[in-house]
Amino acid sequence: MKIVVALTLFLTAFFVWAISYPPALLANVFSYSWCDKPIRYRVDTVDPKFNLSREEFLSSTNQAAQIWNTNYEKSLFLYDHEGDLSINLIYDGRQFLTNQINQLENNVQSEKQTLKPKISEYQKLSAEFKTKIDALNNQIGYWNNQGGAPPEEYQKLVDQQQKLRQEASSLNTMADDLNLSTDQYNLEVSKLNQTISSFNETLEERPEEGIFKSPENRIEIYFNINKNELVHTLAHELGHALALPHNNNSKAIMYYKTNQNTTLSTEDIEALKEACKERSIFEPLQAYILGVID
Repeated sequence: MKIVVALTLFLTAFFVWAISYPPALLANVFSYSWCDKPIRYRVDTVDPKFNLSREEFLSSTNQAAQIWNTNYEKSLFLYDHEGDLSINLIYDGRQFLTNQINQLENNVQSEKQTLKPKISEYQKLSAEFKTKIDALNNQIGYWNNQGGAPPEEYQKLVDQQQKLRQEASSLNTMADDLNLSTDQYNLEVSKLNQTISSFNETLEERPEEGIFKSPENRIEIYFNINKNELVHTLAHELGHALALPHNNNSKAIMYYKTNQNTTLSTEDIEALKEACKERSIFEPLQAYILGVID
């Protein structure tokens, strides 16, 4: 009974106080926006295996924050070395496999570029060798039809035959070397395919390039493919820190798959407006009361 009386007295005093305020001021007093205060972020872990300095990562993070800041009338994110939102660059198996794939792709391309001129040279010499063999056989056939070659012509044929044997030996050596090189090339391709397969299996487990862990107020980024993609991923996770959902525009910051776009789409801006709109302070109470009634 005492609680009911106290609550009645409080509400009466509250409404008497409230009606003494001009409506415009009253609206400001009893409304709020999640975006009234900027989210202060800090950079914690920057794994040295990425070969990216802390200053470079912070620069990319600031650039990602500005993508949101420049599309709202207030600053949504501010850097503060003691900020609540922790941002981290974490090196794990996914980035390791990505590096392996890049290295193997470079090896394959290098082997391919080395093999191409060697194969062309071998094909050219083989064609010339065949022409010489045909010419020698024609000469031998001619002199056979004549009943035999004079000693001088016979010696020329023998000399040509000896030279062609040396050329044949040289071509065989080239062929062996090319087979070894081709085997090495095929081995590199095989390694590349195996690594890509492992990479795809890893991605099936955790497909994101980054993640926002709401309970910990922590962002973790797992990839550094290039500058634009890193900035995009950071901006995407900062969007989640603003409670923005994914959308279906493949060119949006909040698209559920990564891209290299660093400009907000119409869908991103609309979601930002919705997240930052003014709300009544009574909404949580109203939701609670309705929940109790239901």
